[in-house]
Amino acid sequence: MDEAKDCSYPMEYTEEELRRLRFQGRYWGGISLEVLRQAGIGTGMRVLDLGCGGGDFSLQAAELVGPSGSVLGIDRSPQAVQRADRRAAALKVNHLRFQAADLESIDLPLTFDALIGRFILMFLADPTNTLAKMIDRLEPEGVVAFVETDLSVARSIPAVPRVETALEWIRETFRQAGITLDLGPRLWRLFRDAGLEEPRLVVRQKLHPAPCRDGVRWVSELVRSLVPEMERLGVASAEEVGIETLEEELHQALLRREATLCTPLVVGACSQIRKS
Repeated sequence: MDEAKDCSYPMEYTEEELRRLRFQGRYWGGISLEVLRQAGIGTGMRVLDLGCGGGDFSLQAAELVGPSGSVLGIDRSPQAVQRADRRAAALKVNHLRFQAADLESIDLPLTFDALIGRFILMFLADPTNTLAKMIDRLEPEGVVAFVETDLSVARSIPAVPRVETALEWIRETFRQAGITLDLGPRLWRLFRDAGLEEPRLVVRQKLHPAPCRDGVRWVSELVRSLVPEMERLGVASAEEVGIETLEEELHQALLRREATLCTPLVVGACSQIRKS
């Protein structure tokens, strides 16, 4: 992987951001579940979810392992962990629990059958080292499944200036924050360097014709969460963004051009510990 960077999650853990994460969980829920199944996660397994956020990926894993298994979600945000705990309790998923901790320094005394994560490695200063460290907590036949993205390919066809500007705000904010935009296509190399077998890859991209609002909601909600960081970095001002009307503006701009919104690529990789 590239030289380690000092980067962190560029969004603030507000209630609004946690709602966005829940929407994101539904939006990318299909490929997430597909990757977990490809990895062989099933009944009775003990799963560790890194960077669990509001718990969406953890809940999918908990459904697969059932009450005879267990899932532990780890996140550095106490707010996210509290929200995830409340969701699990409300759904009566008693074999799922959460813990607030720094992923890059946590020392877990437990062992697991599977290690998973979604949209988390891109935010770590040294994802290879963190992954290798966490792999040490797996049983000998343990499996690993991660989902990451490639923001560099998101675009509108034909190009719609307002949409392209919004997408570039996202990319430039991430660049300046030191975050790898295209970690998804690099996952195979990260897995190899961390000591895993060659991974199986699942690649998906959503194409939204102009009348569909899901894509512009994904863009506008991510921009909303990034506005404080955009202003801090000088990428765009809140006035320039116009967040309260952004979603509708993007939607109308796509309709006028009869354009298609192409989302980022989402790449899932599943593997297991390299046999000696």
